[in-house]
Amino acid sequence: MIANVRSYKKNQVSRAEVITAIGLSHNDYMIKHVTAALDEFEGYTADIGFVDGDLHIPGGLDLTDESVYLLVVLGDLVVDGAYGDDDYPESFLLVTGNMRARDIVTGGWLEVHGDLSTDRLIGDYNDCSAHIGGDVHARLFYGEEHHFTIGGALIANAVIGRPRLKIATPPTAIGLADLRMLEHFDRDLLRVFDDHDENDNAITYVDGFHDFRELKRRVNAGLPLRAAETRDN
Repeated sequence: MIANVRSYKKNQVSRAEVITAIGLSHNDYMIKHVTAALDEFEGYTADIGFVDGDLHIPGGLDLTDESVYLLVVLGDLVVDGAYGDDDYPESFLLVTGNMRARDIVTGGWLEVHGDLSTDRLIGDYNDCSAHIGGDVHARLFYGEEHHFTIGGALIANAVIGRPRLKIATPPTAIGLADLRMLEHFDRDLLRVFDDHDENDNAITYVDGFHDFRELKRRVNAGLPLRAAETRDN
């Protein structure tokens, strides 16, 4: 289990505490499935982590790598490195305060009641979703097929694609076929076609991502998505 986090399997947190915390969720699916899982948790290889207050992770945090089914933080969560979760096996994060991470790749169930701040925020697949009660601050946001509910504003330098967003004020986005994609991503991450028009003038087309796995790998590793990009880590 993660340092400074109480473990359900080690009897460091009670069923009643988990039930009470889950009741704070805005996600009916999370409430239903976590409650049901408690009845058969002896058969789970993953654990439930519980923090009464703020949690600071000096490095990265991946719930799947840590074998965490559910992490509850009754306060703020700060991750110095990348944060990740997954849809298979599905994992849940519930943060009642604010969350900050260097980068985020989320494919599981992510719920933050306050603000979410990160450099790159990447969604992954469409089985699960993210719920942010406050504002989202990100230099780059690409939701992919993941669904995001944002109670406040999405404040990002670049919003990529046509994100599946529930938000009061939808942001202006850069389409996957927009040539501005080349300002944010290396050509080898994209489907790029060089051609000529009827007047034999050189033209370039972009048709979305060629290698989404490599994009996620770079984000998780803290690497730039474009060679000319400089990052303050």
